[in-house]
Amino acid sequence: MSPRTKSRVTLLAIVAPFVLFFLAGRYLIDVEELPKVNKGQLLVPHIDMAALNATDSNEQPYDGNDMSTQWTLLYVAGEDCDTRCKNGLYYQVQQVRLTLGEDIQRVRRVILHTAPAGAELQTFLTDKVDGMVSIHAAPADVTQALAPVYAPETSQPIGDIFLVSPDGQIFMRYPTHENMDATLEEAENIRVDLKRTLKGSLIG
Repeated sequence: MSPRTKSRVTLLAIVAPFVLFFLAGRYLIDVEELPKVNKGQLLVPHIDMAALNATDSNEQPYDGNDMSTQWTLLYVAGEDCDTRCKNGLYYQVQQVRLTLGEDIQRVRRVILHTAPAGAELQTFLTDKVDGMVSIHAAPADVTQALAPVYAPETSQPIGDIFLVSPDGQIFMRYPTHENMDATLEEAENIRVDLKRTLKGSLIG
């Protein structure tokens, strides 16, 4: 074997593994089936809280400036509060926050009302999950702002829970459930994502 041929063989031996790895990744591995670090639905790009056109109890704009000191668990509510609503507010928001230990003060609970709260929801908020920050927004604004989350399906944000960063970016979504096992599993998903986020962040 000539020196020139030997050099080519050596070069091929070095390059071949990288080429095979690329081809396997391109044609044999479905990236959608690979395990993901995050448990919830990661929103890319993130959605600015200001896009919801939400207001606080004094009818003042509620946006990233109001969220700058903490991370937020945001629940989107309708007029009524069914089993999904109660499970989400109690197990996936309140109880998850209580598991955070020393990080509990880094997380706030916010309920976004897209309609005036009915009697059942009002009672549940007072009796079971007291202390949530209440804000309001028109359902059309919420649907439009969160439409990319559900595309190509129609936006159905009522009953969902979102994680929001201290700079007002909505970056993760979780559904709520009627079934208790599914509810507790989703609560654990939120806890894991939130703990990882808080551990890796110096803000909030």
